[in-house]
Amino acid sequence: MELKAFMFSEKAEIFKEKTGKDFLTLYTKYYPKLIYFTNKICNDMQKAEDISTESFIVALDKIDRYKKEKAQFSTWLFTIAKNLSLQELKTGKKSISLDVEYDEDGTTMKDFITKDNGDEDSSITSTREIAVKKSKIMKKYMKDLKEPYKTVIDMREVKKMAYKDIANELGINLSTIKSQIRNGRILLIDQTKSEFDEIDKLYL
Repeated sequence: MELKAFMFSEKAEIFKEKTGKDFLTLYTKYYPKLIYFTNKICNDMQKAEDISTESFIVALDKIDRYKKEKAQFSTWLFTIAKNLSLQELKTGKKSISLDVEYDEDGTTMKDFITKDNGDEDSSITSTREIAVKKSKIMKKYMKDLKEPYKTVIDMREVKKMAYKDIANELGINLSTIKSQIRNGRILLIDQTKSEFDEIDKLYL
């Protein structure tokens, strides 16, 4: 599903119903402010851009939990960004693009990519089983992503290449690369959600 189609999907409709604005409108409004805010915490512009992107992905994925009577959307969004920034400072990792939690058990995209190794013992937990199942689903959708998203997501999320190195290798300007990676991540969130939800139901 292309991003344009996503913007008219059920997820996008829920987002608009909850916030009163469509996703792209709020993204355009708050993304530059998020970069400024997170850069003040991390003192690293590339990390700030990653965290700002992930903040919107988390907000989109967990929009069902947002309660507008308790806080403005901007407050909720910046709280997400603050938590991700503090997590980055605490862990000291080079990138958090794979470390955003996708469920209540703390499963991340990194788990989806790396934990499907088949070497589990008899004491495997339900959380681990969920991670393995979701790993297979995530890999499937990453493999089936349309270009240019497939290539840039693989280079960024799997090979962990820097944005500028991806741009240089592909001969594409940096802003376009960042946009493609951002849109690819959003597509993966949307495409995997229904299957992830079904898995979660089996283990509740």
